[in-house]
Amino acid sequence: MDKTPKAILERFWGYPDFRGSQEKIINEVTKGKDVITLMPTGGGKSLCYQIPAMLHPGICIVISPLLALMEDQVSHLNARGIRALSLSGKMQREDVSRLLDNVEYGKFKFLYLSPERLQQEHVLERIKRLPVNLIAIDEAHCISQWGFDFRPSYLKCIVLRQLHPDIPLIALTATGTAEVLSDIETCLNLQSPSVFRDSVYRANIFYSVSESEDKNYRLNRLLTKDPGSAIVYVSTRKATVIVSRYLSSHTVTAAPYHGGLPSELKSQRLKDWQSGKTRVMVATNAFGMGIDKADVRLVVHYDIPETIENYFQEAGRAGRDGEPAKAALILSPGDLQKAREHYLGNLPTVEDLLITYQKLNSYFKIPYGELVEETYPFKFTDFCHTYSLPVNITYNALEILDRQGVISLSQQFWQKTRIRFICTKTTLWDYLRTYPRLQSTAQILLRTYGGLFDFETQVNLASVARKSGNTESTILHHLKQLQKDEIIHLEMTDGDLEIRFLLPREDEKTIYAFSNEVTRRLEIKKQKVAEMAAYLQNNGKCRQLQLLAYFGEEGGEPCGNCDVCLPSEGLKEVSQESIKARILASLNTGPKTSRQLLEEGGLPEIQTLSCLEKLLHEGTLTLGVENEYRIA
Repeated sequence: MDKTPKAILERFWGYPDFRGSQEKIINEVTKGKDVITLMPTGGGKSLCYQIPAMLHPGICIVISPLLALMEDQVSHLNARGIRALSLSGKMQREDVSRLLDNVEYGKFKFLYLSPERLQQEHVLERIKRLPVNLIAIDEAHCISQWGFDFRPSYLKCIVLRQLHPDIPLIALTATGTAEVLSDIETCLNLQSPSVFRDSVYRANIFYSVSESEDKNYRLNRLLTKDPGSAIVYVSTRKATVIVSRYLSSHTVTAAPYHGGLPSELKSQRLKDWQSGKTRVMVATNAFGMGIDKADVRLVVHYDIPETIENYFQEAGRAGRDGEPAKAALILSPGDLQKAREHYLGNLPTVEDLLITYQKLNSYFKIPYGELVEETYPFKFTDFCHTYSLPVNITYNALEILDRQGVISLSQQFWQKTRIRFICTKTTLWDYLRTYPRLQSTAQILLRTYGGLFDFETQVNLASVARKSGNTESTILHHLKQLQKDEIIHLEMTDGDLEIRFLLPREDEKTIYAFSNEVTRRLEIKKQKVAEMAAYLQNNGKCRQLQLLAYFGEEGGEPCGNCDVCLPSEGLKEVSQESIKARILASLNTGPKTSRQLLEEGGLPEIQTLSCLEKLLHEGTLTLGVENEYRIA
C-alpha cells in the first residue's frame, strides 16, 4: 500500500496534486484529529476522508443521507479497485448481517450507512466489533437545528463516537453558517476540532435573477443561448411533468425527475441525462446530491428555493469542470408571496400541535393521565374530516409528534387516492350523459384538480365528498365505477394504518415540554425564507458577494458577470423615460411585438411591459391584430 496521501491520490484517482484545503485536511485527519470541513459543491470533499482511510488498516464508516449519494460513492470506489459497500434500501435482517460479515472478514475499506441504520441495535453491535479507523459524517449540516435541512435521525450519529471514542471523526458539509458549524461541533462531541473553510466563491458561475411574466418563454430563451447540458429546478412533482412537456414541444430533449418515480425509471433518466441523450433534467430538489456530471452549463431555478443554502448547492451543480456556466433564477410577479405560502403556510404552531394532540386523544377515547399500550388502526382523512382539521398542517403536526416521541405513527399513514382520466374529453361527456349520477363527482374533480387528463393526480376524497354533498364511500363507489368503465385510472393505498401512544395523556404538559423547540424551528424557517427573498430583491450588490457574505466571507471584488454587475440582464432599475425612448426608437423602424422589443433592446421585462401598457393608454402606441406595436 502507498504510504503518502499524494501517492494514493495519483494511483487511485489519477490526480497529480490536491486542491484547496484538501491536503491540510487530510494531514490533520491522519494525525488523529477531529475535523470540520466546509467545502463548496464540487470541491472534492469525499477525498478528505477517503484518502486518510486508505493510509491505515481498518475501515472507514461513512454516514450519508441519500441512497443515490451512497450508491454513487460506492460505485466509484469499487471501480477504482477499492472495496466498499453500503447498507442501503430495505433489507431483511439476515441480509444486513450477511453484508456486515463481508465487511468484517472481507477486507473492506468503506461502509456507507444512512443515519437511520444507527437506530438498529444489531447494526450497532456489529459496528462495535469492526476495526474502525475513521468516522465520516457527510452532509453534516443535517445535524444542526439551525441548518436548512435538519434531520433528527442525524442526532444518532453521536453513538459512533461512543462506540469508538478514540477514532478521529470528520464532519463535512458544502454549506454552513457559524451557528451550524457550532451545532456540528457540539452534537458530535468533537474534541478541539480543526475547522477548514474553503471559499464558496465560484468564479466560473455567473448568477442572475430575472423577471418575466412568461417563465416558459424566458426558460426557452436561456436554453437557446446556452446549448449545453442543463438542470431546471421546480418546486413540485407536477411542475416537473408540465415544464418538461413544454420543453419537449419546443424541440428541447427534457425529462421529469422527482422522488416519487420508481427507482428503475429514475436510474434510466439519470443515465440518459448523464450520457447526453437527454439534454435537460427538470427536477425537484430530490435531484442533485451525489450526481456526478461536470459539464452542466446551465442551472435554472424556475421556482424560488426555500433557503439560500438550497439555492447555493443546486446552483453549484453548474460548471463543476471549471468552465464558464450560468445559474439563473426566473422570477414572476407574485412569486415571493407564493413561496412564503408554500414554505410557511403549512407549518404547525404550538397551538396547532396542542389541538391535533387533544383531538387525537378524543378520536381514540384516551382518558386523561392514562397510557394505553395498544396499537390502533388510524384513518387520517376520516380524522381530519371528523374535527374539520386542515389536512397539510395536521399532517405536519403528526410528524412532529412522532419525531418528539409522543406517538409512534406508521410512516405510510397518509392515505393516497390517485386518478387520471384515460379517455378523450368527448368520450367523457358522452359517458356522463349516459350515467348522469356520476356527473357531480366528475365535474367536481375536474374543477378542483388541474391536469387530470395529463398525469396521475392525488385527490382528497373527504374534500370531494364535502363539495358534492355525498359521503366518502359514495365518492369511492363512483370512482370504482369510472375505473371499471375505463374512464379513469384509479390507484389507492390502504388508509387503515396504525398509531401508538408513547406517553400518558397530559395535554398541555405533553406539548409544552418541547414547545420552545417547535417555536424556534418555526422562527428559523421564517428567517431562512426571508433571507432568500432579501437575496432576490437586492439588486445593488454583486450576487457572488452576497453569497460570500451569507456564508461568513466578507470583502472581495465584484464578479463582473452577474445580473447586478451586468445590469442589462437583470433587475437593475432603468428609468421609465429611458425605456420609453428606446421603445419609440425601435418602433420608428417598423411595428414589433413585445417579444421583439425585449430581445432587441435588452430591457427589463416587467418594466418594459408596464411602459408599453402606459403608452397604449396614452394613445402614443396602437396594437395591431398580430400583437404588433406601432406608433400612433
